[in-house]
Amino acid sequence: MNQPSGPKLTERTTDKLLAGAAPVNPVSFGPGGPHVAAGFQAASQAQRDPLRPQKVAILGTAPSSRLLAPFGDPTYTIWGSSPGNMGDPGSNPGALPRLPDAWFEIHTNLLWPEYISYGGPYVRWLNEKQFPLMAIDKGLFPRANMFPWKELVREFGPYFFTSTFAWMAAYALHVGVKEIGFFGVDMSSKDEYITQRPGGHYFITLARQRGIKINIPYESDLVQPPPLYGIFSSGPMGRKLAARRAEVQGRIAQAQIQIQQLQGQATYLNGALEDIDYWENIWGGSGTPTDAA
Repeated sequence: MNQPSGPKLTERTTDKLLAGAAPVNPVSFGPGGPHVAAGFQAASQAQRDPLRPQKVAILGTAPSSRLLAPFGDPTYTIWGSSPGNMGDPGSNPGALPRLPDAWFEIHTNLLWPEYISYGGPYVRWLNEKQFPLMAIDKGLFPRANMFPWKELVREFGPYFFTSTFAWMAAYALHVGVKEIGFFGVDMSSKDEYITQRPGGHYFITLARQRGIKINIPYESDLVQPPPLYGIFSSGPMGRKLAARRAEVQGRIAQAQIQIQQLQGQATYLNGALEDIDYWENIWGGSGTPTDAA
């Protein structure tokens, strides 16, 4: 892939160091989590192009491992994505300890009416930043580098681009990254597991086959492979879970029968209560003496 021509989109730490600026230790860890040294921009940009690094940390939003990313390791480049990571350091309790070195935004529907409540602020925020931005829609992001999605489809085939993280991992392979970490990438919800997880697993497997080192924290569900079809169900765990599933389903069926019975009783008693209201309001006066004895 050819490097984009034209002026630099951001001043890299390399440029500052060459100009005589002193390096800083960006992040320290203590009570309350990571803290960023004053004036720190992006230590991991030093000595390389943030869009063609040797070591990259791909950043998602899963709270279990998002802040485990190597924000203070100057050998790593941090790649950000998602409105969930939007925000300047210190702007809110969930903000990243520092801005990523580059950002990837694959979506083109961020300003559709159903998404504009968060898409609008997100688009404005990304367009205000100086870190390199890779995107598909130049209408949304005039300053962005065009993400080479057609090249990636030609190189890797069309079957496994199931998430932003799959696109980012493919791009990392495409530009020759030697080490990839996934932080804040779980893909553990039911929707993600069914539709997105296979793409993540594919590019992780492909990277390992190419000799690329993969780092995934134990806190991430992404490290877990799916059950082996036909094999898992015949093992002890598969059999135990099948028996447990049948037990729970049976108890649910019994509970639903009880609910229906109780609903029937409640309907009957509500009718009886309405009957009492009728007799009280219409006939209640018939038993009240109106004449003096």
